Amino acid sequence: MKVLIVEDTKTITNLIQVYLMGWGLEFFEASNGVQGLARAREVKPDLIISDVQMPEMDGFALCAAVRADPILFATPFVMLTSLKDDASRQRGRLVGASAFLNKPVAVDDLREKVRSILKLPAGKY
Repeated sequence: MKVLIVEDTKTITNLIQVYLMGWGLEFFEASNGVQGLARAREVKPDLIISDVQMPEMDGFALCAAVRADPILFATPFVMLTSLKDDASRQRGRLVGASAFLNKPVAVDDLREKVRSILKLPAGKY
């Protein structure tokens, strides 16, 4: 299965990959929403994990663009954010986010969310 990580901080991208490596997922990366949308159209991932606050195109705009794309519209989309307010979460739901996780992301929360979305076996990390 293919996972696209759209994150402007390389350390966080690497951490997400380490957290999820036990399932044999194939990872792709992009450092902003513009690159992320292009990469998503190229690799057609099974899951997109995206930061919210990024240069050029933020995670809200990226999620909206994915939902508007006839090929990508059903791709599960997990948003990672340091924004803790309800308005941000509501905006995420409005653009079609499948899940919202707070940064710094807890390993178990990320694993459980990805496992349930991709229907992966439990305990394989």
